[in-house]
Amino acid sequence: MPAKLRIAVIAAAVVAGSAGLAEANCVRKGAEATAGDEKSAKWFALETMVQSVSWGLWPSFVANGSTPGYRITKQRYRCAKSGLGVTCRG
Repeated sequence: MPAKLRIAVIAAAVVAGSAGLAEANCVRKGAEATAGDEKSAKWFALETMVQSVSWGLWPSFVANGSTPGYRITKQRYRCAKSGLGVTCRG
């Protein structure tokens, strides 16, 4: 992925990210990301959500998809084609 597109994806996701507490010991996160295909857009959105919980989780998430101490459940995305590819809201 070109560097400019990756920066645009990250910037859009950070601006659109939001957080809120759902129930005790549960955290809800949301993010939006745009990439060349749906799979990548979903991954970038999830990456942004993981970062918003803790930057300490990011290295292991990028390396092998794990989030030590946390469990990711009920992932839901709405995706649509956009001018830059596909935009997904998670």
